[in-house]
Parts: sequence; structure tokens; C-alpha cells
Amino acid sequence: MMGQLMKEAGSIKLQKAGAETLFAASGKKRKFARGSTLMRFDCEEPCVILLTEGTAALQVTDHSQVSELNIAHLIPGDVFGNIELEEGNKIEMYVLAKSDCFAYVLTAKELLRVCASQPLAMFAICRELSRTSVRSLRKVGQFAFYDVRGRVSSALVELCGLPGAISHPEGYVLKNTRVEIASMVGCTREMVGKVMKELSEEGLISIRGRKTLVHASTTR
Repeated sequence: MMGQLMKEAGSIKLQKAGAETLFAASGKKRKFARGSTLMRFDCEEPCVILLTEGTAALQVTDHSQVSELNIAHLIPGDVFGNIELEEGNKIEMYVLAKSDCFAYVLTAKELLRVCASQPLAMFAICRELSRTSVRSLRKVGQFAFYDVRGRVSSALVELCGLPGAISHPEGYVLKNTRVEIASMVGCTREMVGKVMKELSEEGLISIRGRKTLVHASTTR
């Protein structure tokens, strides 16, 4: 399973020139500091965003359960957002900057104006939004069909495909904490540690202090 997931991570395209051209011509480029919120899905002014630099994460918070999940990582070239305000949802969704980010922002009104003069633009933006949605749905599906070990393995491979991963002759080195991984897989950091210990004993990963080496040789 890890082999297939690694192949999927390696096929991620970081730049989508067509979408960036459209956003650059009509949107506003903004900088978001690490730890700040790029957007909330319940904001009064809906918008669509193209991330051009940095990494971010789609977070879901259920205040009634006092729980938070990282549903999807977002990298340069990803488009996300909404064009209609959703009311009465007890589950809060927002996008958090994991590093300093630059992004083009198009409000719903600006998007409608662009699409009125360039009808094909709507298809281009919807296509990119769909790609992000499919990745998010795939992640949600893991909670239904994968056990904790499968989710942790998937999370490690997903992290290998992000800009923060360090290339290594034997694979990829990750600096992510167990708390971060736990937020991706919906379990405690102690459970993450237990699974990672098992993966290490099987030779799939190597734990070196606070760093984790995910072996490429075990994914072939």
C-alpha cells in the first residue's frame, strides 16, 4: 500500500500555469504569515484562492466534540475556497498557513465578473477546485476504510510529497511531530508513536531523534 501511495505523492504537480495566469490577471496577491488563517468557509465574503508559495492545511474543527483534523495539505498550484456562504454548520472549516504563504485571492463577485467575460474561466477554476475536493474526499475515505496503521502510513507518504520533506539517498526525511501526524489521522500522538515504532521495526521507516526517514526501497 505504501508503494502505491508514494507513487501518487510523486505525481503531484506543484504549478498550474493556466490557473495562475487567470488569478494573476484578476485577483489580488496577498501574503499570509505562518499560523494565520487564509480563509474560513463561513466567512461573509466567499472567495476562491490560488496558493503560489508556501504550504497550508485544510482544517476541520468540531467544537461539540472538541476535536480538530487536518483534512488536506495544500501546496503551490492548489485552488481552494467557496463561492456561497454556508450557514448553520456546526463544523468549522478553515485553511491554516503552515509556513509563510503567498496567494492570489478572488472574491465571489470578482469571480463572477471574470466568468461573465471569460466563460471558459469558470470551467478552469471548477476543475482545479474539483481536484482539491477529490483529494479531501480521498482523505475522508481513509477514515472509513483504513485502520490506524494504514492512516499513519498514508500520512507519512503524503508528507513525503510536500515541500518540507528533505530528499535523502534512502528516501525522504520528515521533521513533522507526532502531534502533527495525529491531527492528520484522527488519533492520539501515543497511538501514532506505537504505529511508527512498528513500522520502524519492520524496516519501513527509521526514527532518528525528532526526524523520520521514510525508506524509498520499501515502497518499490
